[in-house]
Amino acid sequence: MNRIWVVLLLAVFSAIALATDRPVETLRLLNAATSVSSGTAADRAECEVRTLQATGTTSSGTGAATIIIEGSNLISPAAGTNVDWVTIGTIVLTLGTTQTGEGFVSQARWRHIRARVSAISGTGASVDAYMGC
Repeated sequence: MNRIWVVLLLAVFSAIALATDRPVETLRLLNAATSVSSGTAADRAECEVRTLQATGTTSSGTGAATIIIEGSNLISPAAGTNVDWVTIGTIVLTLGTTQTGEGFVSQARWRHIRARVSAISGTGASVDAYMGC
């Protein structure tokens, strides 16, 4: 009987070790966005912890960008509207010719995640957003 418990415990600890050693998958939520817009939604309900990051630059001088990370649990949230989306967090970047970035962690399990540029300014300003899962 003790052998069975030992085998079961080893199996459980092995499963936990494998789950925590899983490599992070990176998804691009925004790709070189230069205007107020929403990125494509990522369907990653299985992620228990997400890391969310935005980066940006200008081609000259300084600028700023506000990126809103949003979630939705609807099966098919509307892409062209903000009605089906809930704000998870906001990233504010001060942009320059050297890349800047900011991010946060979310443990909320949303079915869909997207990034939305709500404001962007500066000569040649461009931002990207990523989700690690």
